[in-house]
Amino acid sequence: MADSLTLTSPADPKAGDKVTFSWATQRPSGKNWIGVYGPAGSPGNGSSWVWTYVTNASQGTTTLDTSKLAGGPYAAYLLYDDGNEILARAAPLTFTDAAAGLSVSDPHPRAGEKLSFTWKTGVPNAKNWIGIYDGDRQPGTGSSLVWAYSAAAAGTLTLDTSGLTGGPYTAYLLYDDLYPILARTQPFGFTPVVPPHAAVDALTAPAEAGQTATVDLAKLWIRPDGNKPGTPAFAKTAGDGWLTVDAKGTVTVKAPAHPPKDPGRLVAAVTDSTGAKDTITLDVPVRTAKDAIEGPLKVASLNLWDAATHVDGPLEKLLRLTLTQNLDVLALQETQGTVGQQLADALGWYAHQTAGSLALVSRFPLTDITEPTDRLPALAATLQLPGGTEAGKSGKDAKNGKGAAAVRIWAVQLDEADYGPYAAQKHPSAAQLVAAEKATTRYAQAQALTGALRKDLASPTPVILAAGLASPSHLDWTRATASSHFGLGPVAWPVTELLEKAGLIDAFRAAHPDPAKTPGTTWSPVRTQQQDGTPEPQDRIDQVQFAGPLTLVEAHTLTTGWPQPVPDTSGNGWPSDHAAAVATFTLRPAH
Repeated sequence: MADSLTLTSPADPKAGDKVTFSWATQRPSGKNWIGVYGPAGSPGNGSSWVWTYVTNASQGTTTLDTSKLAGGPYAAYLLYDDGNEILARAAPLTFTDAAAGLSVSDPHPRAGEKLSFTWKTGVPNAKNWIGIYDGDRQPGTGSSLVWAYSAAAAGTLTLDTSGLTGGPYTAYLLYDDLYPILARTQPFGFTPVVPPHAAVDALTAPAEAGQTATVDLAKLWIRPDGNKPGTPAFAKTAGDGWLTVDAKGTVTVKAPAHPPKDPGRLVAAVTDSTGAKDTITLDVPVRTAKDAIEGPLKVASLNLWDAATHVDGPLEKLLRLTLTQNLDVLALQETQGTVGQQLADALGWYAHQTAGSLALVSRFPLTDITEPTDRLPALAATLQLPGGTEAGKSGKDAKNGKGAAAVRIWAVQLDEADYGPYAAQKHPSAAQLVAAEKATTRYAQAQALTGALRKDLASPTPVILAAGLASPSHLDWTRATASSHFGLGPVAWPVTELLEKAGLIDAFRAAHPDPAKTPGTTWSPVRTQQQDGTPEPQDRIDQVQFAGPLTLVEAHTLTTGWPQPVPDTSGNGWPSDHAAAVATFTLRPAH
């Protein structure tokens, strides 16, 4: 018979319970005893919390008065002859405090924050306490990093965690000045606080020859959460004499009457009152009025994926995207009624923000707004270009051969339901796909769109459509690309056929005629599979299209950095689950 010690009742002890052990030994003694030790304690290493002698027999049962124990884990030992020689050890036991709980005020704190903890317990004690331990260290293995007593049955206290960084950490509610655990938090860590800084290192702001303009650099100064309030101060450290900056970050541009060969440059040092420092370089190409009218004009269509809420610091990332890519106009979808205006305010640009999904953000003024409707999710405006006139927006200058002083731009987001490539995964015929697509809300919206575009397309003013179509293109699903599209091709996708028949040109496919060589996928840089684990079809469903007196310079799809797939997108520099569709144009006189 081997020596043994086993908890017999209760099987799941609660705080206040007395417990009974059965035991057996080959070395009976009238001084054999059972001792219960708390965490970090053991025979010969600290005193037992509760103990009693057992009978002078080879086996038996013994009850211990553990009514004042709570939490755990505790260890019970069968010990020999009034000493610390271990005959047997029971499985660890915990006295559950059903009322106990511990939560942290912010499960995702930033470095430097002091955290508050709210606790409750059914076994209040003047020496109960809350302690924080790092990594996988348990109470009783080294000292806590920060601690305080929590004597009441419930309450909230604040610990000075301002010196903690990184993680993970766990906070414990502990019993009676020792280490039995009543409750614990989920592990948490401290996010580093990024110091104030410029959203971009450099930016470009064209100016018209002989004109005076201003550029506000202060709006590009980012103060991430967790920083103390502060104020940046700007000072010119290098640059052309016709460029100056005041302490508040306002650059004054007094462009020469005759455009210099190279852009003007101003280098501004920024010193924040918190001590943070950075540098911003502003390049100012000077153009004549004629050059300003003719462009180039760089337009992007971008779906913001729930207002870019799936990434950290979304506004800063959108600022960086806009300025580093030197975009002139953004047609935005999924803005949640706010982000377009927020971005324009930070850039010092123009915007029209709808109450719903769509927004236009532009380097140039926007006039003649056409709002979306329930039937047609499309926003239209006229871009008033540098050197243009009010007459230009009606096409009068173009009719007189003076060049287009305005461009009509449409931002569109068609309905995403009954997505065609999902249906294609079930291997229907091409005709069945087209018939199903023509029954969708999306196709009805496309019909309404071409009707709404008719007047603009008939005028001499250039038209640009920047759209989330939620539909593949008939120019992409060809016989040559059938192997990439579930063996289907050609497929006459009706949404893009409608736009083509209306007179619009697909900018990307005009620049890259071979869809097998250059597919131009925009859906999706971060979604590789569907929720059921099947592969996510990859396709070009975001487009820039155009008509009228425009020359296409280039077109491309755009993502930046190396976006991580869902669900690990918070650190991505790219703010969307779509790639952007981008096209650059020059404007030409209409004859």
